[in-house]
Amino acid sequence: MKKIYLLGLLLISSTAWLKAQDSTETIAPDRPGFGDAVSIVPLKNLQVETGFWYEADKATPLTAKGIGLNSTLLRYGLGDKVELRFDYNLWQNRTSSSARPNDPEQVETGFFPLRLGMKALLVENKSWIPTVTFIGMLGLPRIATDAFQPAYLSPDLQLSFANPINDWLTICYNLGASWDGDNPNPENYYALSTEFSFSNKIGGYLQGHGAFQRTSLGGGKVSTTHQTFAEAGVMYYPRANIQVDLSGGIRASEYDQEWIFYGADRSYYFLTAGLSWRFPR
Repeated sequence: MKKIYLLGLLLISSTAWLKAQDSTETIAPDRPGFGDAVSIVPLKNLQVETGFWYEADKATPLTAKGIGLNSTLLRYGLGDKVELRFDYNLWQNRTSSSARPNDPEQVETGFFPLRLGMKALLVENKSWIPTVTFIGMLGLPRIATDAFQPAYLSPDLQLSFANPINDWLTICYNLGASWDGDNPNPENYYALSTEFSFSNKIGGYLQGHGAFQRTSLGGGKVSTTHQTFAEAGVMYYPRANIQVDLSGGIRASEYDQEWIFYGADRSYYFLTAGLSWRFPR
């Protein structure tokens, strides 16, 4: 925790320096929204993307709440086409049961595995050909709180695409696979979003995304889960190198005939707010 506090003090103390400097290129963070953007952080620039997350998954009789107390992604530009990445997620799970209202709420708090990785530009946009980037991240199981520590490494591999339609509309889409470090089968995910630029100060997006995963249940039985989500958000740019964002979404559908909650009366939603800023050269 001391390291996190020191990082926070460092970022806060840099605010005055940020106010004195700026970059003409508007920041393009990987938040908000599911999936990552195609942008690469400029050479020798450090970009910090941090935020808060709240989600509620309500069923009968269990209600599970997840609180992202802080999630931070650090990105550093190595060149025009490559950046280094590091992220962490301080998370809290809260579970309660309406069947046992007198029981105390179950709470677990800690860090998910710290992750290291990179993003690389593969293809540049030309006419109908999209910009394509590759993002690779690797979660380190030993650098995590016991309650959130998987047995093995947890890689995440993603391709991000973007087609600019005009100066105010861009179509973005993502394909990826991630391993949680426990299940040998990956969770495969996808996303499709429209991003709007209403002015040089305000932007927004609409997105649909989903994920599916196979899990072996033993005895030759296999379970396949499939969930889809819808979300929207707005972004505000007080300066070209700073973004403030607010977004939220719901689960639109889910399917798994072997899952205990299949067919139950369930609802899920999330809200997130964040701040991103780039340290100019």
